[in-house]
Amino acid sequence: MRLRRQFGLSMIEVLVTLTIVAFGLLGLAGLQARSLSFQKDSFDRKAATEVAVQLAELLIANHDGFREGHYDKTLSPATSILDSVAACADPARCTPEEIAKRDWALWTAELRRRLPVSGAYLQAVPGAEELVLTLAWQEGQQTDGAADGICDDAPVNINDPSFRCARWVLHP
Repeated sequence: MRLRRQFGLSMIEVLVTLTIVAFGLLGLAGLQARSLSFQKDSFDRKAATEVAVQLAELLIANHDGFREGHYDKTLSPATSILDSVAACADPARCTPEEIAKRDWALWTAELRRRLPVSGAYLQAVPGAEELVLTLAWQEGQQTDGAADGICDDAPVNINDPSFRCARWVLHP
């Protein structure tokens, strides 16, 4: 008689255990999704740093174009880029301005390839041999309206809270 009253008790234990395991697995799935999102954000930051380094190398290669002010440019996130890159009028003797235009066109194409929704703000610092590069790109984790303040100081106002900004000072 005593054994008959305990039938079904192990079934309840199994159901409670399955519920606990199901919640644990849901938590792990959420953690995995969040981890992938952070991984993409890290990849975007790495890409932004790499394109900033590429621009610094272009400035070093065309120092005359930098000194003449041909690199003070802006590419807002809404601006479309050209499909073709203009060649120099005389390929044997490209002027610093032609080289700067070509560099900017190729660099913006690379920027849009690596960070599709992005903007670049390149400003010369008056009285100094340096340029300030501000890059803005869309980042899924950024939700607080660019809390670091870099997007607020960008030459083009970015009101979208999903954008992340970074700034580099380039000394060619």
